[in-house]
Amino acid sequence: MVDDWTLFEGPFDSDEASDAIADLEEQEDVAAAMAEALTEFLEDSQEYVEEGYVESSLAISCLVAARISGIAPDEVAHHWLDRNPFTVDDDLRDLAAAAFALATRPQGNYLAETYGPESWREFIAHLEPYRKALHGERQDPPEPFVPDYSDPQRPWLWVFWSDDRGSLPRDSAYQRRSDQLVQAVNGSRQWRAWWQSSGLQELILFGDLGPGPRTERTSRGWTTAESWFGFDHTYDLGDATPEQVVSDLRTGLSRIGDYLRLGPPPEFSDFEVQDLT
Repeated sequence: MVDDWTLFEGPFDSDEASDAIADLEEQEDVAAAMAEALTEFLEDSQEYVEEGYVESSLAISCLVAARISGIAPDEVAHHWLDRNPFTVDDDLRDLAAAAFALATRPQGNYLAETYGPESWREFIAHLEPYRKALHGERQDPPEPFVPDYSDPQRPWLWVFWSDDRGSLPRDSAYQRRSDQLVQAVNGSRQWRAWWQSSGLQELILFGDLGPGPRTERTSRGWTTAESWFGFDHTYDLGDATPEQVVSDLRTGLSRIGDYLRLGPPPEFSDFEVQDLT
């Protein structure tokens, strides 16, 4: 087995798969772009299913399957489908079914060779709901998701900040104040009650603080909500005041609240703001 290769549980976990479905989001006609990618894969991969090709094509096939059935064992699929509406016709279904079969064949397949027999069987078992959807086989939908709010110490909010240089340093003033504020929000009964009305377990916010426009994406998955947003800040983040950190976090929470129709978020208490260092 390849030493520097990581086995992935789901079809969207590799870099190649992530890049492929991210590229699809930029297409005006998602279904047409899917059909083009799958057709190319089927034409070029009959003799051997190569690295990169197989991960990206399998991911696209699984998205088609999840759109058909609404069933997906991967949270990534639920988020992607929520952001990208498209229609599956018979031709796209047939292409996806053929590509899925090719990408999961046990011989002449880079992915199968890399996993090895036992891990490959586990991976194929994980993909079974997608295969069934592509072939129109009956499958019972999963039970409705029920979040577990029994532990008041369990965080429901996760926030990750970056700028044009990458993730903010953990010891930066902005990141330190954000961590303190997020901890306060997670510990607040008012904020927790606001979030629990979503029926989801967690909210994950990704904020880009650097200058320049950013593509904003917000989506509801099966168990979580995600939002990616930009601020186009021109000031030095090292000089950010507690009030600016509060304002940015409020903006992000308000946007996801609007998307999920949760109503206005609670106010930050004076104590929460004044306690930021």
